[in-house]
Amino acid sequence: MAANKLIHEQGKYLDVTPFHGKYCTINMIGQDVGYARVGIISSGREFILFQFRGRRGLAAKAYVKDITEVRMTPRLLKKEPELVVEDWDEEVNPFCYFAGERCDIHMHQTRLFEATPGFFKAKILYVDQQNYLIRIKENSRQFNVQIPMICGIMEST
Repeated sequence: MAANKLIHEQGKYLDVTPFHGKYCTINMIGQDVGYARVGIISSGREFILFQFRGRRGLAAKAYVKDITEVRMTPRLLKKEPELVVEDWDEEVNPFCYFAGERCDIHMHQTRLFEATPGFFKAKILYVDQQNYLIRIKENSRQFNVQIPMICGIMEST
C-alpha cells in the first residue's frame, strides 16, 4: 500500500490540510534540511507547523519539495505523542511562538558547501514583523536573521 505523497509545484499554493494530524516526512529543495517522521499539526499560507517528540517546529512552504505520509504500525503510534491539530491564525507571525525559546534554525542553502547551515540552540530574542527579521543569540553573540532565508526552525532539546 503506497503512502500519500504531495509534490510542491513551483508557483502553486501548497495545501497540506489532508496531512493535518498525520505523521509525515517533509523533504526540502536542494541541500536544505528535511524533517523525517514529524506530525503535522497546522499550516498556513506560508508555513507548516509540526511536532517531533514533544518539540514544535516550523517549515517554510517555499522550500518544501514534497511531503510523504509515514505509515506506522499501531505499536509505533503508541510510542509517539498524540497529535493535537491546531487552528492557524494568519494575523500572528508564526515565529512569535518561538520567542524566548532555544531553537535550531535551518537556513536555506544557496551553495553545496555552505559555511553556515544554520544556528543551533540559539535563543530567539524577538521578532521584528515590519522588517521580516528575528533577533537571535547564539554562543553569546547576537545576530539578525532574515525570515525569508529560514527554511525551518525547531525547538532544541
